[in-house]
Parts: sequence; structure tokens; C-alpha cells
Amino acid sequence: MSDSKKSWKSYFPHLRILPEEEQDLYSEDTASSIVAEQELHHDTGKSSKIDVTAESTALESHSHNLRHELPYEVRDEAGRKWWRYFDEFEYRVNKEYKKSRKWYEFLYPNHTTQTKAERRLLYKLDLVIALYFFMLCWSKSVDSNNYTNAYVSNMKEDLKMKGNDYVYTSTIANVGAIVFQLPFMYLLPRFPAHIILPVMDLGWTWFTFACYRAKTLAELRAYRFILSAFGAAYYPVSQYILGCWYAPDEINSRVCLFFCGQQLGSVTSGLLQSRIFKSLNGVHGLAGWRWMFLIDAIAISLPTAIIGFFVIPGVPSKCYSLFLTDEEIRIARARNKRNQIKDSVDKSKLAPLWSRKLWKKVFCTPAFWVLVIFDMCSWNNMTAYSGSYTLWLKSNSKYSISQVNNLSVIPACLGFAYVIFCAMGADMFRCKWIFMVFAAIMNTVSCGLLIKWDISSRAKWYAFFTTYFSVAASPCLWSFINDFLRFDPQVKAVTWIAIYSFSQSTYAWIPTLAWPTVESPRFKTGYTVSLIFGAIYGLWTFVVLFFYKRNEKKHALGNGIILYDSSKGEELPEFVRKDMEEKDGYYYLKRSQ
Repeated sequence: MSDSKKSWKSYFPHLRILPEEEQDLYSEDTASSIVAEQELHHDTGKSSKIDVTAESTALESHSHNLRHELPYEVRDEAGRKWWRYFDEFEYRVNKEYKKSRKWYEFLYPNHTTQTKAERRLLYKLDLVIALYFFMLCWSKSVDSNNYTNAYVSNMKEDLKMKGNDYVYTSTIANVGAIVFQLPFMYLLPRFPAHIILPVMDLGWTWFTFACYRAKTLAELRAYRFILSAFGAAYYPVSQYILGCWYAPDEINSRVCLFFCGQQLGSVTSGLLQSRIFKSLNGVHGLAGWRWMFLIDAIAISLPTAIIGFFVIPGVPSKCYSLFLTDEEIRIARARNKRNQIKDSVDKSKLAPLWSRKLWKKVFCTPAFWVLVIFDMCSWNNMTAYSGSYTLWLKSNSKYSISQVNNLSVIPACLGFAYVIFCAMGADMFRCKWIFMVFAAIMNTVSCGLLIKWDISSRAKWYAFFTTYFSVAASPCLWSFINDFLRFDPQVKAVTWIAIYSFSQSTYAWIPTLAWPTVESPRFKTGYTVSLIFGAIYGLWTFVVLFFYKRNEKKHALGNGIILYDSSKGEELPEFVRKDMEEKDGYYYLKRSQ
């Protein structure tokens, strides 16, 4: 009986209990696997809790929090040069790491703290997790962009849409997403992601399918509202999972795939609608735009939901993967410990969602509001998703409906290159802020040209083709957020949803004011608003960098850096003299410790 049960279980995702953990049975009252991992490696009988809001510095840690295998750099902060402020990884990596890490190994870093087995794990994670989220974002992007493509493919006329009905319908959909994000503050740290995301996708699929039969504008708005509700949290949930499996200098390139999926969705939607309109318009009495929703749901969204159930692995400490071996799960947990990433906590230890202490942790930290402003500016400077380019093409009588849909994909195709350039450049050079500022400058230039409007045809095409720089730096932004929140899983879940909700709530009403459909195709107000938010976004990057550096300085010890400042009368910490020994310029924990 047990053998047959085991055999049946192996075909479906299930909580992976490693041999050394079987005695715990993973009951809800059992200590979290993170704690178990700490006890296993340190044999101290105590868990090491790191609180992102703590005011004490890492120098106050005791020697049992140090690792034998890690070379520690002792660094005197006296005389620190001003330009070190711009060194993003100043407190993330010590000299040994910098020396051993080659710049061209940014995808699969090969240095002294990683092994061949760890790189094989990364290969597998990329094939399973990163590519799945690429497909997930592609699916969602197709379903989102098909609204614009359907609008210019006679949906406007069929549903008797006029005036600002286009932008109002988009706003109603955004409201659905905002309202239904809130439950995920509770669900995300408590329930496996391989259940949450596919269930969301099934609901999304059903109401994408329902859109094909909309007979009135009110009916379409109801379907889009509920559809967006089911897609409410796939962004933050996806980023939560990616942040639990990838290290800080690996994640930009993986989030890059996520946003490449977004660009591919824009491309696919336009090309697909063009082909569908040519081939199926009027078939079985259905307009081409209705076939678009029908095919999206059945051929794209539904398979994505089913696949997600089998490939989403959960998080390393509570892994449900069918594809990872026991040893790979151990390596993933060790990686998180090395990178100070805490990915889960036992349900019995989770604070109630209404806990004052929990919300104080979230709202009473400057970093939260810094990130809210950062993400809000990111949402509202995205000229690329305003639909302005497609509506401009539509206003030009020399283009047919098929040509409009085909031409609408060009900026999104360029968006691939922009996203890859920023994300991989950030990982290659370990410097996100440069690429974020560069993308912001390019976006503001394009907005400036479109504000002027009365420019040459070449300049106008250039402006529209560079609008996708508004999304190019998104992988860098989201990796910043993951880095800030890696110390507390519940705070991470609540903060991700809160930041996303705040930002999207502004995106629900700002476009209504800035991008009224009646201003099409010029949209002077919209481009002006995008320029302002883009400029703030670029400048705010330096504020984020300040808080990021301050946060990382508190946790420098966990990254192999021992800090003190002789100019302030500080001396080398006592535990260095007492518990550590010097070798080749680095300090190691004595074996007796």
C-alpha cells in the first residue's frame, strides 16, 4: 500500500521531505526548514534571526553566526572615498569574491563559494522556473494586449464604444486587479505557489474566454474586471518565487526573461490579431476580434495554467518540485543561507495579518515608502503600454487594420533588446543604477519629442521606437525590491503586495486623466505626465541606492565583511582577535569555534 501510494505521489507535486528531515514529518508545528538547516550546519540549537528593520549592526553578532568556510575581509571605514557610494555591491561582496568572479560569468558565476553542482542547479532552475515565468508573462501579456488590438479591429464599432470608453474600460480592469490583490497578503506566505498561481490562471483563462461572447460594453467591462481580479498578484507572486531561488547577482538576468515574455506578448498579440482578422473574420458569424479572445484562452492561457501546476517548485525550504533532486534542494537552501535569503517561516510562527507589529514592520520603515515611490514612478512613466502608438497608426488612413496590427509589434520587438541590455548589463557589471538611469533618460527624451509632436517623420518614429525604454529597467527595479525584502518572508509577501497595490492603484486613475482617448493620437498630457514620472524615476534611483547601501551595511558580516571605523574611535571587533585567525590577508573562524 505504501509503495503504491509513493508511486502515485511521485507523478504530482508534493512537499519534499529530505531523509534527514523525516523525523520531523513537516507538521505545522515543526520548526521551519530554514531553522532546521541552521541547526544542521551550526549545531548551536539556536536559529539566527535577521530582521530587516533591526537597528543593530552585524558587528554585534557572535562568533557562532560566522562560517568556517568563508574568508572574511576586515575593512576600516576611515577615509572611505565619496565615490564608493556608487559601488552598489560595496557591502555585498568582499575582495575575495571580487577577485574570483570573472565579469563574463554573470549568468553562472564561477567563484570560490560556488561549485559545479551549484551551477548545474542553476541550469535546471533556468530551464524549469525562469522559462516557465517567461511563458507565464507572455501568456498574460497576450491576453492584456489583445484588448488594444481588438479595439482597433472593429471591437470599438461592434460594441458602440465612443469617447473615453477605451481608457475607462482599462481603468475598470485595473480596479479589479487592485481590489483582489489584498487577499494575497494572507495567502502568499501560507499556501504553496504551485497551487495559488495555476488556480489564478484557470480563472483568468475562463474570463478571457468569456470576452469573446461580450454583446455590450457593460458585459465586456464585467469580464475584464473579473479577469484582472484573477491576474491580481501574478507579478508579485512570480517575483517572490524568483527571489527565493536566485542570488542577487543572478536575478536580473532571470527577471529579464519575465519581461522578455511581456514584450513577446505584445508582439504575438499584434501578429496573431492580424492573422486572425485576415483568416477568421466572419467565420461562423464571429468577428475577428472575438476569435482573438477565444484562441487566447484555449491555446495559450489554459496550457500555461496546467503546466504551472507541475513545474512551479515552491521555495527551497518548502519545495514541491518534481524535477529537483534531494541534493539540489540542499544546495538551494545552502545558497539562501549564504546569501542571507529567508524564504519561508512555519505557519504557526506567522503573525496574524491584522497584527499591529507586522504592519509596523511594513509601513514604519523608510525603505517601504522609498520603494513605493520608485515603483509608482515606474508604472506611470510607461508610455509603451499607453496604446498611443497603435492608436496613432489607426488614425493614419493609409494603413489597413492588418497593417496597423503588424506595425504595432515593432516597438515591442525593440523592447526585447532594451530589456536584455539593461538586465544583463546590470548582472555583468554588478551595477543596476547605471542602467536604470540610462533607461529613464532615453524614455524622457522620447516623451519630449512626442510632446513637441510637430517634428519630422523620422524623429516621430524614433520617439515611438524608444518608448519601450520605459519598461527596460523593470528587472533591475524588481531585483532591488527582492534584495530589500529577503530577510523576512512574511514581511516580504505583505510588502510586495502592498507596493504593487499602491503603484497599480495610481495606474488605475492617472491614465484616465493623462491619456483620455479623445486626445488621440497626440496625447500631449499623457506624454508630459510620462516625462515627469520618468525624470523622477531616474533621480529617485539615487535615493533608493542610498537606502540600499545603508541596509546592506547592517548585514555586511553575513557577506564576509567585518566593518569598523577608526576615525570614530572604533577598534577591531573583539571577536576577530578572540575567535578568528588571519591567513593570506583574510580572517577565518578558528576550527575550535
